[in-house]
Amino acid sequence: MIARRNFLRQLGLSATGLLVGSRSWAIAPTTAPRPLRIGVISDLHHMQFGKNEVPRMTAFMDAVLKSSPDFIIQCGDFITQLKQTEGILEQWNRFSGPKYHVLGNHDMDFCDKKTMMQLLGMEQRYYSFDRGGYHFVVMDRNFLKRDDGTLADYASSNWGPLPAPQRSFSDAAQLAWLRDDLAAAKHPVIVFMHQPVFLSDYYDELGNADEILAIFDETNLRAREAGRNNEVTAVFMGHDHDDRHAERNGVHYFIINSASYLYSGKALYYADPLFAFITLHPAGRLTIEGKASTYRDPVPDKIRARYPVKISNYAVGIPKITHR
Repeated sequence: MIARRNFLRQLGLSATGLLVGSRSWAIAPTTAPRPLRIGVISDLHHMQFGKNEVPRMTAFMDAVLKSSPDFIIQCGDFITQLKQTEGILEQWNRFSGPKYHVLGNHDMDFCDKKTMMQLLGMEQRYYSFDRGGYHFVVMDRNFLKRDDGTLADYASSNWGPLPAPQRSFSDAAQLAWLRDDLAAAKHPVIVFMHQPVFLSDYYDELGNADEILAIFDETNLRAREAGRNNEVTAVFMGHDHDDRHAERNGVHYFIINSASYLYSGKALYYADPLFAFITLHPAGRLTIEGKASTYRDPVPDKIRARYPVKISNYAVGIPKITHR
């Protein structure tokens, strides 16, 4: 991943300058009577490399129960094996409020989507819902592109051997649904997905991100022309195990850090779990409260110098950009 950081510098982006605390950004206002609070965690990678992440999940859920958000969501790569999942799901289910899942690529390391969805209690692999004056969209980016150009579901690590440009696609049916769903939305839109469509180090693994970004752009253009309040206003993504924010065509894009580790040739685990709470204020502010940690074990100097502290969910020092 270190070599890929050069791509960000070429774009004028930066993943440095991480800040402990709370930050906020202007988003579309709503008529909701009160702020909406969301607990979010991503890339837990339970049992990846044989690591049991129940303690990290427990810490998140302890914070959730103390904070009492309106809902919680995990942004993919939640459970990498079907064995020894009881502790994770038991912790997840401690919260009695609404809970939502996003499928990540490693969730299908040892099974197909249907099996993972059944385990997580997901009725649909992509879906939307309204809450607190906002319209929320959850996407599935877990399709591979075969040599003949057709798409196939991720299943049992079938995506792993493929070159990066053949990974991280969303299917045509989903894109058609997305276009219609956004057009029919009655409120400002917040999107959650696993693999990024923007800001990613994995610039050669964006799949059909351009199609998705075009749908966001078209939706927002039509909303502005019609004077409607259903613009896409923020997109939250995982997968990269890093903290980033930038603005593209009026939309805020965030990459959410892994709860567990940074990957650079090997997994460099954080001493503490990373997660965050997002607050959507009716007047038009999005606030993110992140969580800091250090590395659990010694790490190379070049990594510690660039990432001295890991903060969940946001970065500073990234300029506004208006196109990919």
